Amino acid sequence: MPSIRHLVYECLPGAYAGGVQKMVFELASAQRRLGADVEIWTPDALRAGSTEIFDELPIRYFASNPLLGLARSFRLRQEIATLPKTAILHAHNTFNPLNLQVGAAAAEHGLKAFYHPHGALDPALFSDWSPKSLKKRLYIRAASGPNLNKSAGVFALTPLERNQLISLGITAPIHVVPNGIRSVTVASPEQGLALRRRHGLDASDRVMLFIGRITPKKRLEDIIQALSLLGASAPHLFIAGSPTAEPDYGEALFRIVRACGCAARVHWLGFLDEAAKSAAYAAADVFVHASESEGMALAILEAMSAGLPVVATRGCYMAEAAATHALIQCEQGADALAAALAPLLADPARARAQGLAGQAHAHRVHDWEALARATMRIYVEAPSRA
Repeated sequence: MPSIRHLVYECLPGAYAGGVQKMVFELASAQRRLGADVEIWTPDALRAGSTEIFDELPIRYFASNPLLGLARSFRLRQEIATLPKTAILHAHNTFNPLNLQVGAAAAEHGLKAFYHPHGALDPALFSDWSPKSLKKRLYIRAASGPNLNKSAGVFALTPLERNQLISLGITAPIHVVPNGIRSVTVASPEQGLALRRRHGLDASDRVMLFIGRITPKKRLEDIIQALSLLGASAPHLFIAGSPTAEPDYGEALFRIVRACGCAARVHWLGFLDEAAKSAAYAAADVFVHASESEGMALAILEAMSAGLPVVATRGCYMAEAAATHALIQCEQGADALAAALAPLLADPARARAQGLAGQAHAHRVHDWEALARATMRIYVEAPSRA
């Protein structure tokens, strides 16, 4: 079994981990359960020199460079030099120079380096002429792209992401391995009903659920406007996430809710821990995501695993699941969302059947242990390009 070091520039264990961080934890944990020597390494000035055990997985914190912060750690690079030549470096830092440090260390010590963009290199995210987009395109051309092309391999979540990487000039071997999911625990119907009642609802009300970061690319405004299009008998919408994380966007959403006249049917749940999320699944009738660009949202996979029917826009990049009828995919925009949601909300039996199809797909295609085996096989079979 190989020694595997996952490198990520920011590490927030447990319930506070974001989508990429959670994926790193889950993949590394699954590889460890298969018998590999696996650790997560991350620069962290406050916890430098310490090791935290999370779910039996070691997370090592290294002093960051005082000038470059989390972008670089000389101590981490020194530790890479002590690894055996068979060790694998697997980095998850698309627009962070830590990836470049990993590439330089891999070349210097003859190690295989792999990279996981997690959808961050979707050209739609930097196609305009804003300063931020221009900086990203320049960084890809001058630094990130050449570094990826020297690697032993790059992981894409979907065939679409693989094609996006090729369009950006990535010539390293690209391996399509989707995100995984642990089986999700759903609370009892009584707990779901209790959550409904806290928001003034009863068992007869229909509830749509969104869970995720409240940020512009998630297009929450489309979901809110779809709610208003569904008419006076439309369901309620539970939104789980912090509207204050990006205050300007949160305020814009509040204004849209008021303008649509559906303030009484939009319920802000805030951040949910795992127990509260379990109750939200039990309270909901359908899960909805309207992102304009998403590598492969764990929130969608978790909702599918929970047995909720899912409506997702094409920007969520779940075409493979849609092709097997595991979820309903629609175009961007409020009109398309409303049209896709309406049949599920009107027919509970149809919604249950859709949810069961999604649940079966999630367990069949997104099992972490199977995906961990696939990545480890790729590590072994890939020749070094450094």
